[in-house]
Amino acid sequence: MLERLLESASDNPIVLGLTILVLFALIQDFFLFKRLRRLVRGGDGKTLEGAIRGLQERAALLESRITKTEAMLQNHESRLGTTIRGVAVNKFDPFGSAGGQQSFAAALLNEKGSGVVVSGIHARDGVRVYAKPVETFTSERELSEEEQKSIGDAKKKLERRD
Repeated sequence: MLERLLESASDNPIVLGLTILVLFALIQDFFLFKRLRRLVRGGDGKTLEGAIRGLQERAALLESRITKTEAMLQNHESRLGTTIRGVAVNKFDPFGSAGGQQSFAAALLNEKGSGVVVSGIHARDGVRVYAKPVETFTSERELSEEEQKSIGDAKKKLERRD
């Protein structure tokens, strides 16, 4: 039967051409199959499927870490807004030129302008310290010029950081 096919192929140029194309396709298929088997098996004994599965697991792990890191960063950012970051100290002499500027007003504020202003008044007979609460860069208590200046300076420092 093969002989008849070869005889008819030699008589008919179309059948001869098709036979050559089929043989070429079979040889190419054989080499491609060999390459595919080598690719799937992998060079170190691992399969391509196993490598892909490992990469998927690593990607899932990285995604979960990203989610945790974003949540942690958001927590830190919200907490950072409540920390004291604006600090300003102004020294002054409450009794003219007799004290040598040993009195002070210090403002300790967070980003929202909440905190405290502490004043220390130095006199001959001792030191008196006062603390006044601050909300949104103002206080319900009456503030001296030095305390207001300290709050203003702390606010300027906070604005420069943004």
